[in-house]
Amino acid sequence: MARHQEWPWRNLDRYGLTLTNPMDWRAIDRHILLAMLVMLAPLCLGGYLLGTLAIAPEFLHIDVAIALLAFYAVFSVVFGSLITSAFFLRRQVDEWRSFEYVVIYGFIVVVLVTGYLTGTYLSHALLLLLLGVNITSALSDVDKIRVAYWQVGAVLIFMTGVNLLGWTAYAPLFSQSVYSPAGVPFMGWFFAETLLATIVGALVYLVTSAIKRWVVREELFKNMSKTDGLTQLTNRSTFIDQASKELARGKRFVDESRPWISCVMIDLDHFKEINDTLGHAAGDATLVDVSRILKNNVRDYDEVGRYGGEEFSVMLPATGPAKARAIAERLRHAIEASEVHYGDRPIRYTASFGVASQRYAQLEELNDLLKEADAALYDAKRSGRNRVVFYDPEVGAGQRRKKVKALG
Repeated sequence: MARHQEWPWRNLDRYGLTLTNPMDWRAIDRHILLAMLVMLAPLCLGGYLLGTLAIAPEFLHIDVAIALLAFYAVFSVVFGSLITSAFFLRRQVDEWRSFEYVVIYGFIVVVLVTGYLTGTYLSHALLLLLLGVNITSALSDVDKIRVAYWQVGAVLIFMTGVNLLGWTAYAPLFSQSVYSPAGVPFMGWFFAETLLATIVGALVYLVTSAIKRWVVREELFKNMSKTDGLTQLTNRSTFIDQASKELARGKRFVDESRPWISCVMIDLDHFKEINDTLGHAAGDATLVDVSRILKNNVRDYDEVGRYGGEEFSVMLPATGPAKARAIAERLRHAIEASEVHYGDRPIRYTASFGVASQRYAQLEELNDLLKEADAALYDAKRSGRNRVVFYDPEVGAGQRRKKVKALG
């Protein structure tokens, strides 16, 4: 017996389309979803129109109703064929631009035609179009949506002018009003409004879900651009940016009792040996442990960042030389006492520290302070490691270059 071949949408994993958030899908997958949503409009509206023809045909112009049903049928066949083609094409390509245009303008055409024939193009149809703009903006090309939006606006203005001038009948689908003289909708139209409210409710849910996901993604990308993925400390560029803001703030609002700003540069000793001996995973565990120690042993308003590789930095606002040295020593002792448990082998490690302090009023550029702390760090590495060295301006540039060369 031949094995039954499943339709693509009955086994999404087989085709790589898992039930994750649509904003994470490939372009063609998102457009397939949009096309399915668009298909709901002619199917629901067509079904309701058939019911009205069977139950209350006196409210309709029969020839207009049949023409609208034919339009829905042709639209559904065309869209169904395109969706099926897209399901199979998605195994070869990531996007189908022509299909995207058909989906966008297909929805517009269905809503505008229905809105014109029922006389609701400035109420129900406009609401559906605006909700559609929100959904498709999250799942499709925003520039294409923007162009389509302005085109729809022009069409609505034209349709309004045509009706006001009396060049065409208003709500030509109906042979009589769907409201009683008292303004109460007849039962059939009441159910139609209820159906529309249900569809709008579903669309609003999709819109809010898309916007929520948008906000989450934006926040995620913002955090990713500012933090180091491994240690969750601020990355180098963000650290420099935050420290620069602190320097600018300090120069504007200098407190005479706390006129200093200090920086601590930290570099792990013999870190390469950890990577070479135990592997990079052990090195990563060590870096995470360092970040934990740094965050737990500084003040809330101090800025801690991963400066690069195994090098870290701490900016200490309103902190003079003595206090900066004390903080650096506390960090050094905490690191020296720490033990990373990686597998069945404990990892002990140390770090070298360079500290520099400057008065807010005398510091012109943040880079000057960073260079001084970095120079002190090189001195700490050269003089034996696992120690704190405060920047000594008496050390000449030539001598310092020799020290750096010796380290290299």
